[in-house]
Amino acid sequence: MIEIKNIKKSFGEKVVLHDVSARMEAGNANLIIGSSGSGKTVLMKIMIGLMPVDSGAVLYEGKDITRMNEKELKELRKQIGMLFQGSALFDSKTVEENVMFPLDMFTKSSHTEKLKRVNEVLERVNLKDANKKFPAEISGGMKKRVALARAIVQNPKYLFCDEPNSGLDPQTSLVIDKLIKEITHEYKITTVINTHDMNTVMESGDYIMYMYQGHKQWEGSNRDIIFSKDERLNAFIFASEFLAKAKEMSMIEANGRKP
Repeated sequence: MIEIKNIKKSFGEKVVLHDVSARMEAGNANLIIGSSGSGKTVLMKIMIGLMPVDSGAVLYEGKDITRMNEKELKELRKQIGMLFQGSALFDSKTVEENVMFPLDMFTKSSHTEKLKRVNEVLERVNLKDANKKFPAEISGGMKKRVALARAIVQNPKYLFCDEPNSGLDPQTSLVIDKLIKEITHEYKITTVINTHDMNTVMESGDYIMYMYQGHKQWEGSNRDIIFSKDERLNAFIFASEFLAKAKEMSMIEANGRKP
């Protein structure tokens, strides 16, 4: 479980987070949604200790990350998996080597033990026998699954996903959403997802926090969001769905054109 309490953050005179608090439970897909400039990316960076706060606390099972020294932060990060927006795979490494990278960095396991674990997570994300392929040889959706396998290879207690569906077609996005949700529930991970994808919101949103200009505007589940009377949230949902439909139609038209 992660709890954020009264987080405030400014850059110069510009306040980007105004007294934000939330509770994110283990075994839940916890979503942070909002338009560009809403503060959700800054909040995620604060939550993983990449950015200091002006005031407030970020509690991992009651321990405040904002007060940890470098040694304590390093220990905590061994329990954190990260799925980056652009997958962030090493082009010069194979799928197997990419997934094994955290094990090489943070464990003293034998190569045999590490390879066994790599094969387990690759099979879990439906990439069995992809070990020797390079990122340039696989699709965008496969890259995301490799990145997800890497993020969970150390059995993390916490998983952070930054725009996990960025650059993916709607069908592949659903596959990634389903995988993240299944892994979250299966391993009781505290998963935090930064997204503006409404399919992700409706499919995976056990807990949703909607950010508006640095404020927590609304919170609830994917069941609650349907009945929301918050005008700003409803405007965001409508705009997101409209843009998603427009993007989908553009992709269909582009794929249908003959060269």
